[in-house]
Amino acid sequence: MNKIFFLAIFICSISFPQEITSTKTDLFSLANTKKFADYLFCQRDYLRAINEYNRYLLKTKSDSIVFKIAFAYSKMEEFQNSINTFQSIPKNSELFLQAKLEILKLLFQSNNFVELRKKITNDSLENKNAQPLLNLSFLFTNDNLPEKNDFCKPFPSEDLNKVKNFYEWKKDPPYKSPVAAGILSAIIPGLGKFYTQKFWDGVWGFISSVGFAYLSYDNFHADHNFRGWLFGGLAVGFYGGNIYGSAASAQIYNAKIQFDFVSEVKNFLERNNYFIPKINFCQ
Repeated sequence: MNKIFFLAIFICSISFPQEITSTKTDLFSLANTKKFADYLFCQRDYLRAINEYNRYLLKTKSDSIVFKIAFAYSKMEEFQNSINTFQSIPKNSELFLQAKLEILKLLFQSNNFVELRKKITNDSLENKNAQPLLNLSFLFTNDNLPEKNDFCKPFPSEDLNKVKNFYEWKKDPPYKSPVAAGILSAIIPGLGKFYTQKFWDGVWGFISSVGFAYLSYDNFHADHNFRGWLFGGLAVGFYGGNIYGSAASAQIYNAKIQFDFVSEVKNFLERNNYFIPKINFCQ
């Protein structure tokens, strides 16, 4: 009986480690490595996904995996790493054209408009697919805009009104003149602030300048010279400060207008995926 018992234990001790080894080998198989990397990618854990994809590439080649690594870098806003990885996809790959378009998107996102235009202009294939990006890049620089019809031509009909509004804004931005704001406040204290839509600041500028000027006049009239000079100095200070503040207010107004414009264009581009075909790896 004891011999049978010890024999059973011996057999289990031989088979059980083999089962563990088999399970471990299966766990780290190519298929499971890819599945785990895809899971991390879809959970937006891009750094760990890249590490797993690179482990996968050590054992086999795959353009789609290289593309995913580049795409993960772009999501992490590591633009140069992403560009370098996309550039490693060979010309005979089915993903080659998509990779080139993704590179243009990354150049746009990193504000490298000079290189973007050079690539699109020098490559007829890219020029055909990326003309919207080329045209929209002019909204972010001080270069001369193309003609309106040429600018709007590459865009689909549902986006034309939006694109035309962007074009008109860039052509004639609704800025306020700092000089005009200063002059207006020099004529009537606070008027420059009204011009820049700072209405309460304009009211305060008028009350403070005119109020101290009246107090100065009243005290001089009552022979209170010290208080007259004191309030007169305050009136001059508020008057001059109001002129300067109105000019500064116009500059702040313009900066906000520019920021809002850039944000709106970028949101428009993101909603349209920068006008390049969108790939969804996590359907």
